[in-house]
Amino acid sequence: MQPITKQTSIPEDMARFGLALRQWRRTAEIKQQRLADILGVTQATVSRWEKGMQHPAPFQHQLLQDMMTRNRNVRLDHAVKRLVMQSCQRVHLIEDRSHRLLCSSQPRQKEWQRNDQDLLGQSLWRFATAEIAAAEKSLHPMGWHDDQADHVLFANSTREGAPMRIIDQYILWERFYLADGRAVRLTTGFDHRPADY
Repeated sequence: MQPITKQTSIPEDMARFGLALRQWRRTAEIKQQRLADILGVTQATVSRWEKGMQHPAPFQHQLLQDMMTRNRNVRLDHAVKRLVMQSCQRVHLIEDRSHRLLCSSQPRQKEWQRNDQDLLGQSLWRFATAEIAAAEKSLHPMGWHDDQADHVLFANSTREGAPMRIIDQYILWERFYLADGRAVRLTTGFDHRPADY
């Protein structure tokens, strides 16, 4: 008697999506681990998606679809980075979900009392004040990650000491996308509430 073997076939839509995801990721020059960090999953999960072995959760699928269909304008990304770095305001750019620092202005580095080279690619979340943490918790209910809100202004308490000096009395977060599909957050600090908010 021959043993019965169950043939596992990959559903066609999962296979198509996995192939498209892999092609986009390679074209965008994003490593699996990097994409995993952006989406809050493991590298193995991204690998299973690309092989068609597993389908992303609906919200992850929609986020990936958004990332894969956005127009690539790398020159614009470089312009944004240059503007942030040359700004005379206290401003920095982070990845929206991971809070990893992408670049910062000289006034921001002066506030932090450190060069940003040791912080680039690192999450700034560990430096958050109580007000920053509360503002972060409010983002999901307002539809921040569903593109229903793209900016938020909130009052903040200053801090002179460890773990990092923060002098912003008001903080403005503005969300937009880079050419590779990553959502980023432009963070601007103010000494008083801006007149247009």
